[in-house]
Amino acid sequence: MKRLLSQVMLSFMLVALASCGFHLRGAADIPDFLKTIYVQGVDLNTGLGRELKLGLTRNGVNVVTDYQDDAAVLTVTENSIERRVLSVGSDAKVSEYELFGTAKFTIVDSQGKALAEQQEVHAVRDLQFDQDQVLGKVEEAQLLREQINQQMVQSILRRLSVLK
Repeated sequence: MKRLLSQVMLSFMLVALASCGFHLRGAADIPDFLKTIYVQGVDLNTGLGRELKLGLTRNGVNVVTDYQDDAAVLTVTENSIERRVLSVGSDAKVSEYELFGTAKFTIVDSQGKALAEQQEVHAVRDLQFDQDQVLGKVEEAQLLREQINQQMVQSILRRLSVLK
C-alpha cells in the first residue's frame, strides 16, 4: 500500500512539474543578424569580456576581434562589481558582504541602427566573511565574481535573443 501511494505521489509530482511549463534553460536563440558581433568596451580575455565571448560563441555567434562592416556592435558602457556591507557582528566587524554586479550595454546592427535602448543587467551574491579564514574568503570572493559575470552574460544573451 505504501509503495502504491508513493508511486501515485511521484506520478502526480511529475505531471505537476511538466504542466507548470518548467524546462531546462537551453541555448539562447540569437537572431541571424547578430550571428557576427564585434564587442567593444571590455577586454575579451578577462572577467565579463571572457564570459561574454564564451557565451556568444556557445550560442553560435562569431565574435570578431576587429571591426567589420557586416558585424553588429555590442558596446559595454559600464561593467562593475561592488562590495557592500550587509551585516556587522556584535564585535563591530563585518560578517557579511554583498557583491553587486552591474553591466550596461548597447547593441547596433551592421548598418549602425540601434536595436534597443541602453540595457542594464544586474547580479547579486552574498559573501559570509570570517576574519580567521581570510585566504579562503578571497578565493570564494573570486568565484562569486565569476558567477556574477556568468549570470550577467546569461541576462545579456536572453536580451539579445528577443531582439527583432
